[in-house]
Amino acid sequence: MQATIYVTQEAMATALAIRDLDYYARVSLSDDPEHDLSASPGYYLKNASKLNLAILPDAAHIAATLGPDSPAPFASVSMPTNLRGCIFEKAPNLPDRYADIVTFWSGEALNVNDSRAVHFQPCLNAYLVELRPPADDDEGEPVAVDRLLSEGIVISIVGAAALTEGLKPDDFIEIILPIDQSMVGVEPDGFQSTTPYQLDDSTHAERIFVTVADIRRSPDPNNILIDILRHELLDYGYWY
Repeated sequence: MQATIYVTQEAMATALAIRDLDYYARVSLSDDPEHDLSASPGYYLKNASKLNLAILPDAAHIAATLGPDSPAPFASVSMPTNLRGCIFEKAPNLPDRYADIVTFWSGEALNVNDSRAVHFQPCLNAYLVELRPPADDDEGEPVAVDRLLSEGIVISIVGAAALTEGLKPDDFIEIILPIDQSMVGVEPDGFQSTTPYQLDDSTHAERIFVTVADIRRSPDPNNILIDILRHELLDYGYWY
C-alpha cells in the first residue's frame, strides 16, 4: 500500500488545479498575475495523480519538523545528485531497496511508458537500457524493457526511525523542502548536471507531512526516499 503524503489545504488546492494541465496551459497561467500559481504552495510537488495526497487534518499533532531552522538536524534531509532525473531499476549506484522504498512513498513515475526517459538518466546513474518495439506492433514507439522508478528530485531522509521513538502512530513529521529554481524552473539548467541542490537562500519552500505509522511500515524506516519535486518541463516531453 502506498504511503500518504499530507499537505496543507492551500497546497492541495494548487496541486489539484494544475494536475490535469499540460505544460503550455500551466505555464500560461503566469501571464496573468491573478492566476499565476508558480509561487503557491504545492506547485512543485509531483503530479497529484501519482502521489497519494491528502489534506493535513486540522487537529494534526506535528511532533517534529525537519527544516533549515528546526531543532532536528536538517543534515538528515538531502536531495542526492545521483537520484535526480530518470532512474531505471538496474542503475549502478542505487541505495539498497531503492525500488521498494521510492515506490512505497511516491507511486510510479509520470513518464513510465515514455521511451525518451532513457536519454535523460543522470550521469551518475546512467546505463544502457534496452528498447524494444511494442508487442505485435513493429511500427509503434519503442518501450524500455527496464522499469522507470523515479524521474524528479528525490529527497532522502536518513534516521527518521529515531524521530518516531515514543510517538503515536497518528503523529506527524513535517518536512520542509527548499525550492532551487535552477532545478525546477522553466529552464532547469542544473537538473541534469552534477551541481548540488541548493538548500539555503531559497525564497520558496514546499511543506509535506508524513505520519509516524507510515514511517514505521515503510520498507526501511531509517532510509526514506520520496520522488516528490518536479521540474517545469517534466511533462513537456523532457527538455532540450
